[in-house]
Amino acid sequence: MFKRRNRTERCAKVRKLEEAILPTAKLRFCPEQLQNLNYIFQKRLQEKIGQSADKALLLARSVTERLVQRLVCCAGILDTRFASKFLIANHDRLTGNLPSTNLEYILRIDSLSTPTLYESDPKPRYSIIEADPDYPPAYARLRLHTTAIKMWGDCANSAGFLRRDKVQAKLVELLAQASASESPNSPLNIDESILCATPGKIVDANTLYQILKIPSNRHVFYGPSGNVPRFPDPRDFRLAIVDEPGGARIKVEFLSPALANITIDVRILIGIGVDSWPSTTDFPSRVTLGHTDCLLYHQAAQTGMYLIGFGVQSSAWQIRLPAAQDTILNHYGPNSTVRTILDVLFDALDEIAKIRQMKKQSSYKILNRYIFLTMLLKRLEETSTTPSDDLLDWSPMYLSTHVLKILDKTIEILREQNYANYFFKKSNLLVNPGHLCEDDYVIEANNVKSYIIRLFDEALMSTRDDQGFSKVIMAQESETLLLYKWKDLIDSLLPPSGTRARRFCFRGSKSYEVAYTEYTGRQLEYIGLLLHNLLNVKQAILASDTYMAEDSAIKVESTIEESHLEDVIYLLVTIMDQARDKYLSSQNNPPVKNRPKIKAQFNSYTSKLVDSIRKDKESSHLTFEDDLSLVKVILKWLYRAMDHNKRYLAPILRPYLQTLFASSHSISWHLDFIKQRMNRDEVTALGFFAKLVNSGKITPAEGLIDAVNKNWLWARSMLKMVEKNTLRVVFVTGRGKVYRHILSLPSYQRNKSTEEEQDKKKQHTLPANRNYFSTILSQKFRDDFPEATPQHDVLKFSSPLTLVLNESNRKGQHRGYGDILKSLQSMQKLNMFQQAASSLPQEDRCEIMEVVQTMQSIKKSSKKWSNTLPQSHKVAPKSEKYTPKEESAGVRDVCHRKREDKQSGSLIGSCRAARIREDSSVLLFQDSFKIKSLLNKSESFKF
Repeated sequence: MFKRRNRTERCAKVRKLEEAILPTAKLRFCPEQLQNLNYIFQKRLQEKIGQSADKALLLARSVTERLVQRLVCCAGILDTRFASKFLIANHDRLTGNLPSTNLEYILRIDSLSTPTLYESDPKPRYSIIEADPDYPPAYARLRLHTTAIKMWGDCANSAGFLRRDKVQAKLVELLAQASASESPNSPLNIDESILCATPGKIVDANTLYQILKIPSNRHVFYGPSGNVPRFPDPRDFRLAIVDEPGGARIKVEFLSPALANITIDVRILIGIGVDSWPSTTDFPSRVTLGHTDCLLYHQAAQTGMYLIGFGVQSSAWQIRLPAAQDTILNHYGPNSTVRTILDVLFDALDEIAKIRQMKKQSSYKILNRYIFLTMLLKRLEETSTTPSDDLLDWSPMYLSTHVLKILDKTIEILREQNYANYFFKKSNLLVNPGHLCEDDYVIEANNVKSYIIRLFDEALMSTRDDQGFSKVIMAQESETLLLYKWKDLIDSLLPPSGTRARRFCFRGSKSYEVAYTEYTGRQLEYIGLLLHNLLNVKQAILASDTYMAEDSAIKVESTIEESHLEDVIYLLVTIMDQARDKYLSSQNNPPVKNRPKIKAQFNSYTSKLVDSIRKDKESSHLTFEDDLSLVKVILKWLYRAMDHNKRYLAPILRPYLQTLFASSHSISWHLDFIKQRMNRDEVTALGFFAKLVNSGKITPAEGLIDAVNKNWLWARSMLKMVEKNTLRVVFVTGRGKVYRHILSLPSYQRNKSTEEEQDKKKQHTLPANRNYFSTILSQKFRDDFPEATPQHDVLKFSSPLTLVLNESNRKGQHRGYGDILKSLQSMQKLNMFQQAASSLPQEDRCEIMEVVQTMQSIKKSSKKWSNTLPQSHKVAPKSEKYTPKEESAGVRDVCHRKREDKQSGSLIGSCRAARIREDSSVLLFQDSFKIKSLLNKSESFKF
């Protein structure tokens, strides 16, 4: 597993691109064809992006979005039950980098959603029933109670279930009335505490989830531009509002001659936000701790769910997880291989539609963008091996390989007429809606095959003489060389080979500590982070088909005392069950007939292990000063279990622990940047700014200047906006408490700054190729918007909360975590990056070297403190020189460390809360605390 390659083998592998075999389409693409397709795909995407960046289309989308805001605000005024403080933009995920004429929004029903907008708001009372056999998978029903039934009684059936069709019909009626109403005509007349009229409150689902976790008196948004901003007048459009099973659909046509040839299709979905994770999904529990994206998946599963009005069921609501999908996709940058694959697949969907139209035989459209998105997410999860291998397998060189494999899989699923939803395995994305026949699926499969054959023919054409092709290949080779250098560096830091056998199988060893002491402190910290998020997901799962909003949060009293041994057992058994399920789910090994016996024996020996832990005197007296202590104990018992039972426990635990060690070793070198993205200093500083302005202690201008001097990101962006134009800033402290402030510069200063900005743009043209080096060069222009971008969109994406919360998204170029350039800087290995970039064209190479020199010359700058905002500590990562010598996993000076609160925030506290959440029998006493055994919660427990 850890075999080192010699230099000849490494160089040979760097230059080689394997052929792609498509078994369903019965085609074989040679490496030269795959390279040609890489260039063809990139060139085609650049042309599409250029066409979609048309000023008229961007303006039409912007005007339509403002019109939707007006209609939704008016609907909320006519019926306060439909009031929504935010508007969720749901179309960006399914358009990628190619803007389209289709817009989709989720209208969050705040009166039924959790968390509530304000702490003083009453929490809704209702039950959520999942997995009802009378309704399709991935659907749930909502039964109203007490005050909720009084408010929504006209939209409920006789059993108290909220009817989707009646709620949606009411919304369509309100939208129709709003389109005929003459008011509101200005966003300034809207109550921003309950409605959405400002650009800054149009966000994606993941951003909204994080905003709702911040107290409302710390919110700051950008308001509409202009001295007297106005909504678009519905009389300037031709509107068609239709009630469909797929939501409220609005067809928008423009009466203005400049936009008369553009039609925008808008879909508004009714959504009820629920701050829990559905119990009917096996995501992310099916993902092992050793998976490359395990941390990402568990973070995504903590973003809640939505009950969406979609489908033909009258009283069933579709369960959707838009925030989780946004979290996963935002892990990758717009120019990354993953996002480029998605863009190519979306473009392929348009090409397949053209093939369908050219045929004389009429057929229905079956494929859609969500199916391709699901296929990509599944491929990311199922093809993962180790972080180092995933880094190479998803490099730009394999762009065409992944696209062709997914298209080939598409033919197979169309013929089978079955493809499971990514989150809900029992939900079929290709289910027949009723009007399709078997021939329609066959025709669609043939259309996909025709497109693959067309790609095969296009790939046969030589592009060697094309200058653009040479640049793409050169950048690919340089990037691949960098990835191999990084992989070799990480492999060289593995423990010496002489100790590996003792670590992974140490039968007869006198000291059992050999196993877990080989893990470095960074590995233990990363594994602790994994376990912490795993337990948080367990706490967030919707409990047994019932959700009572006021009782959903389980709090552990700080005065409760109990031995943490049961918490250790709970976490250990959870990991062992995961290893067992992973082993038994493999297709070939073990044989199907032996699986019941293996499972029974594994559970039996796990129960014996639990008994031995309870009898162990050393374990019963452990105190767990920090999370790393708990992680070390868990690892010690896992390796001890593997050592004591070679027949049933070892074959299951050994590959699991090998994968965990390899992945934690690779990812731990990015740990500083993982924690940096989890840092909330920017959000905290912005909250202080809002709090001080709302209290009248400072003016917005004073706070802005103070924050700029302290180098806060949101402050620099806000100052840049003020330099360009007058800026309206909106503060919302509570219901009916909305404060608007205007920031501006004198006109002569604003004109001067605008001219300087235009000169900067003229001096630099962003690279067109999608590669890592181009992305690095474009980082200093990431805050710039194209000249054709409407002001509404600039305000929407630059709004302070949206800006700082988006910084927590990785948006990396490669698969995995962190950034290779920043990690090399931290490890003082920038010379490796310079060597890989040496083969780039001279112009690009010079710019890259300037970036590297700038990084090397960065020094900490000290600034004075003041009595207003905290100071930003965002500086270059601390330089550390790492050598192959391993850190000691167990040596930590705890004498000067403040003891963590075990009942809040720590790993042991999360474990205790997860146990209580999972156990249906909890006994609380005034003088003691006792948890009944988790009977029937895990097959591995023995009682």
